[in-house]
Amino acid sequence: MEISLPYSLNFTHMEYEIFDVVNLRDEVMYQEKRSVVHEKGLFHRAVHIFARSKNGMWILQKRSASKDIDPLLWTSSCSGHVDAGEDYLNAVVRECEEELGVSLLTDRFLELIQISPCHETGNEFVRVFALKDLISPKKNLEEIDALETYSISEIEKEIECGSQKFSISFIHIFKLIKRHLRRLT
Repeated sequence: MEISLPYSLNFTHMEYEIFDVVNLRDEVMYQEKRSVVHEKGLFHRAVHIFARSKNGMWILQKRSASKDIDPLLWTSSCSGHVDAGEDYLNAVVRECEEELGVSLLTDRFLELIQISPCHETGNEFVRVFALKDLISPKKNLEEIDALETYSISEIEKEIECGSQKFSISFIHIFKLIKRHLRRLT
């Protein structure tokens, strides 16, 4: 089911983003520009959020063609980097507002897992959250090409068939959290 309500926000462009560079214990070492962090493969932080639509199905987003990483590939409902000085939970709230047009309080999210940096995550410490509420998202056209809803079984079948439509990070994360998502459905 395609959800196609337009939504737009003015937000800081990628070239101006500053991230916390962290060590292997996820402790902040210093701040650096996004471009340098990615170019040098430095450890940094990100969040992924899984949300369900009003029909109870899981929402996935197709990333915008303008994205520098994984353009036009499908991923979690909402995801993004943790900005310098920001904590994971506040990044979750910000990303949901920026990408899905949904303003929520931090208590509406359930942390599912923490993932250490690896090739699949692009050297990101990733915290994965599920939204406790059912939502009616409004996609940000600068961030998202499309939104669709899926069951866990539909996502599993696509991945098992070798579909190239999902980002590598999404496949990695989904395999680690699908049992958690089943419990929430």
